[in-house]
Amino acid sequence: MAIHVRQSLPSSAQKAGWTLFQGLFFIATLLAAIATFFAVSGVSPLDPTQGRIAWLLGINFVLIALLGWMNVHRYLGMRSARHGASRNRLARRFLMLFSVSAIVPAAIVAIFLGAMITRGLDNWFNTRIDTIVEETAEVARDNYEDLSDALDKDIRLMAGDLDNAAEGLRSGSDLYPSYLKAQSTLREFVSARIIDAQGNVLARAGMEADYPFIKPPESAFAEADSGTVAQTLYEPMGLITGLAALSENDNAYLYVYKPFDPAQLAQMRRAEAALTDYRAAKTRSGRLQWLFAVAYAQLAALILLLSVRLGLVAANQITGPIGRLADAAMAVRDGDLSVRVPAPRVEDEVHHLTRSFNMMTEQLAQQRDALVSAREDAEDRRQFVETLLAEVSAGVIRTDSQLQVTLANRSACALLERDNPETAQLGDMAPEFEPFARDALERGTPIDASLDVQVGEATRYFRLKAARDPAGGCVLTFDDATRLVMAQRQIAWRDVARRIAHEIRNPLTPIQLSTERLRRRYGERLADDDGVFERCLDTILRQVTDIGRMVEEFSSFARMPKPSIADFDIVALLHDICFSQGVVTPDIDIQFETSAQTVRFSGDERLLSQALTNLLKNSAEAIERLPEESETAGRIHVELTNGPEDCVKITIEDNGPGFPAEARERLLEPYVTTREKGSGLGLAIVNRIIMDHGGSISLQNRSDNRRGARVHIQLPHIAHAADDNPVPLLEESVV
Repeated sequence: MAIHVRQSLPSSAQKAGWTLFQGLFFIATLLAAIATFFAVSGVSPLDPTQGRIAWLLGINFVLIALLGWMNVHRYLGMRSARHGASRNRLARRFLMLFSVSAIVPAAIVAIFLGAMITRGLDNWFNTRIDTIVEETAEVARDNYEDLSDALDKDIRLMAGDLDNAAEGLRSGSDLYPSYLKAQSTLREFVSARIIDAQGNVLARAGMEADYPFIKPPESAFAEADSGTVAQTLYEPMGLITGLAALSENDNAYLYVYKPFDPAQLAQMRRAEAALTDYRAAKTRSGRLQWLFAVAYAQLAALILLLSVRLGLVAANQITGPIGRLADAAMAVRDGDLSVRVPAPRVEDEVHHLTRSFNMMTEQLAQQRDALVSAREDAEDRRQFVETLLAEVSAGVIRTDSQLQVTLANRSACALLERDNPETAQLGDMAPEFEPFARDALERGTPIDASLDVQVGEATRYFRLKAARDPAGGCVLTFDDATRLVMAQRQIAWRDVARRIAHEIRNPLTPIQLSTERLRRRYGERLADDDGVFERCLDTILRQVTDIGRMVEEFSSFARMPKPSIADFDIVALLHDICFSQGVVTPDIDIQFETSAQTVRFSGDERLLSQALTNLLKNSAEAIERLPEESETAGRIHVELTNGPEDCVKITIEDNGPGFPAEARERLLEPYVTTREKGSGLGLAIVNRIIMDHGGSISLQNRSDNRRGARVHIQLPHIAHAADDNPVPLLEESVV
């Protein structure tokens, strides 16, 4: 089943909600930027205070930071997805392209706009403009001050004249109002009154109907009492009032009205306001430049982040198909040939590339399936061959053209007693095989040979066949024919023993009978002092007896019966044998050791008893042959243990002289002995009995830096009677 590469997309509801959120977020960001622009430019209907502008800038920073976080999150999501390094580099290139496209124009506009704003502010706040604004405000202030000074002067003069006429005010003369009116008209006052501290009019002069009485404020009375003229401006009425204390009359004040031009006052105020605004604007020019810079920086950042966002979207749309192809290629590299990439709807180059990729993976999958099937067949054949090689009893070794071992089955390792022989040289593993392998490689024809091979401390007889394989290497097969050769030799020796016993037994009886008859008939006649005749007859009889004993041994060896298999306790058998031998040789300490109380064994109890008794007898005789001056007491140690592969292992160890190294390998063959009067059949009979039980025997010397011999016997629990040409179950070795 084909596996299609798809991006993990959110659900449609989540996608729609995320799109709506992004749209609202972008609109809010644009509105915040526009509001900041209007606030800075002063077009906003709200008062552009520093706090409001700071709030707008803070909101802008938060929105821009969120937009930046969204972009970073999107970019990190792209990087953490299963995209290759090439796709990330391509996405970064798109981001760089969109970012540069947004930053370069923004930087150019920033430089141009900054220069224009700086130049405009310099033109607005230069020295000439400062002089004009200051002088205009100064002229307006001078006009107002001239009016105020004239009013102050006229009031003081009029107050002085009225002080001179104070008696008329106190007496209530009718001339005092006329005098007051004349003074008012002289100084162009539209109204003049004499009032007390409570605002009561004591005398008046002027057009009362046009200018009603306006009581002065308490601060004006306090100011007048201090000796100054208190002036009050009533702009809606176009009047300026003056209040001065009359020194010659207690609790009397001169209170006058004088008209003025409201336009002049408005001009003065406009000039003052213009001057104040100009100074404030000049003071705020630096902050204005900073606000413009911050606002423009926010606008540039917004444009940049929007460009980055567009770059991310464009990069995802463009690199998406390429990324899916890259992911599929990575899957193919990892061995997944079932991957398929959905082709884009638009039939462009990417569409054709995707189709070609899918066709390629399909063909690769078919080819791989064919290769896998062929490999499985080859693997089955290889396993069959390996199983066959592992189970065959013959050793098999394969080498390359340089005689480097590339394969060795389990039997080869066991026969040569090697561990992990692969990658070793054939000369190191089996140096006797190397000449035959070289001849087979050079000739190109198989070579058969039989040779003796030293394996450890033993010599084995191998039948070898070497042949060159088609790959240029060499294949060697070999069998251990040691036991077969030994069995053939025993059969031959048994036939020889049978013939010798037959040929010798026939004349022995007449010789013995004739010797005895000579003793009876001529013993008394030929008797002399030296007894030569009698000694000769004794010698003949003794030699005939020895020859008869040898004939009996030959007969026993030739007539060795097949084992009669029965179940018995081998522990009890060994106990009896050790006890019997201890009775025969009481000077030798015979010990038997085993961890089991009873070990049931299937075999011929009589034959095994004969073999084991013979071994203990040989050990005792070897100990007795030691020189008399030897102070070491004779000792024979017999041990029974459970061996590997359901076998029992018997070890017989003594402290005698041990086996001779030069003849040890042949002591198990018939007629091979190291004793002067030995027949050489004892160990051969023991070996035959052990082999007939399917076991093995090995002769060793002790390896604990002590003298003595050690015999190892290994027997299967269930033995089978062997034929005259037996095929042994366990190998026999002489170490």
